[in-house]
Amino acid sequence: MNFKLKHIYILTVMLLATAGMTMVSCEDAEKQERISREQREAERKADSAALKIAVLPTMDCLPIVVAKELRLFDTLNVDVRLRKYNALSECRKALKDGIVEGADTNMTFRLLTAKKARLSRISQLSDKMIAADRDGISKKMAEAAIDSMLKKKQHIFIVQVEDLNVRYDMLQNGNIDAAMLPEPYATRAIKIGAREISLKPYYKDTVKATGVVFREEVMKHPDRQKQKALFDKALKAAKDSIKRYGAEGYVKFLSWK
Repeated sequence: MNFKLKHIYILTVMLLATAGMTMVSCEDAEKQERISREQREAERKADSAALKIAVLPTMDCLPIVVAKELRLFDTLNVDVRLRKYNALSECRKALKDGIVEGADTNMTFRLLTAKKARLSRISQLSDKMIAADRDGISKKMAEAAIDSMLKKKQHIFIVQVEDLNVRYDMLQNGNIDAAMLPEPYATRAIKIGAREISLKPYYKDTVKATGVVFREEVMKHPDRQKQKALFDKALKAAKDSIKRYGAEGYVKFLSWK
């Protein structure tokens, strides 16, 4: 074989090999894409079938978070997935939009005043600003305090701050005079110098917290009812664990932003 023919032969072999590799590569890519689509569809179906619960980084939600972290749901063979939010309004929206089947609305609030504000009595809140939710228990409690002040022709202003972390930071930095905070935010605020003003005399008629609520139309399904029964069982076990060992070791599970 002369040099020219040999060169053509080698070039042809290289081109055929390259074409073969390209075909294999395309086949592999198509296979991976198909598997990826199948995986995404399987995950979508699994997520749709799972019991999804909206939670906040608060002590009221701690039992649910602990049940998840301790794999108590897995032990009972129930797929519970937590959707973590930082604002009560986000939980309500997720429930309304059908993103979750349930949400924990069992919120217990305390009224804390900023260290810089030097306020310790309800009467000192005249012309001051209180950070609270747009609606809900915290707003009702703040409004009850306002009603008591209005009788004395004084004013309190409610400022809408939905995100609990932002609300806490504003109080800590003195950007707000007072804030309605749940645990563990309230205790943290006290540790950095915030003062608590008791609102018990002012919210006798406010709506009480209702705990975990579920979308009624969804929970009519037998499969969802079975999930809820197992969810409640795991939740009881988590509460027993918290009661036995104390909440201090579990609070770290509430750290998300």
